[in-house]
Amino acid sequence: MLFEEVIGHQNIKERLIHSVQKNKISHAQLFVGDAGYGALGLSIAYAQYVLCLDKKKNDSCGICSSCLKINDLQHPDLHFSFPTVQKISKTSDPILVNWREQIKKSPYFSLFSWTQYIDVKERNPIISVDESYEIHKKLSLKSYEGGHKVMVIWMADQMNAQCSNKILKILEEPPEKTLLILDSQDIDHLLDTIKSRCQLVHINRIDNEAMQYHLKN
Repeated sequence: MLFEEVIGHQNIKERLIHSVQKNKISHAQLFVGDAGYGALGLSIAYAQYVLCLDKKKNDSCGICSSCLKINDLQHPDLHFSFPTVQKISKTSDPILVNWREQIKKSPYFSLFSWTQYIDVKERNPIISVDESYEIHKKLSLKSYEGGHKVMVIWMADQMNAQCSNKILKILEEPPEKTLLILDSQDIDHLLDTIKSRCQLVHINRIDNEAMQYHLKN
């Protein structure tokens, strides 16, 4: 996903791009915004820019091998963690196919619509301690392509207490060249110790002008 495919948020895009160009990437970043504001899209576009092999001034190139893999959500150094219904799957990997399908339809979905997509019974999804072990394992491995490893934790406020404490250890002692992006709608549900170790990025409502331009085009 290119930055240009994310609606609005030009100031945030420029700040994220600048951090990569100046090699000042904070290892843990917390994107906070309501459903539909674009946190997930920004996270993926940011990850793509970090991993792009031919970065342009204002965006990823979109055509290198890394960009093509991310566009298909199949890059070996880009990982996703998200809430799952525990009766269906305790971790994210077994339902990655559903996750990719949902994003390709549109990255502007809510936790409710995600729950409807994976569970006809609409049971409450969480990010459990089982998932935290998977996150640790993925980030402890060396990068496949020699650059950063990126982990996007979508709806991080749905981590249970055990998972949150495990994630805190990664934030305190991050592996080299690791970027964790936590997407959250309600930071009050996150541990203060997690919030204090993340660079906060507030994502506001998409402004009318940007939305009109997008719909027109």
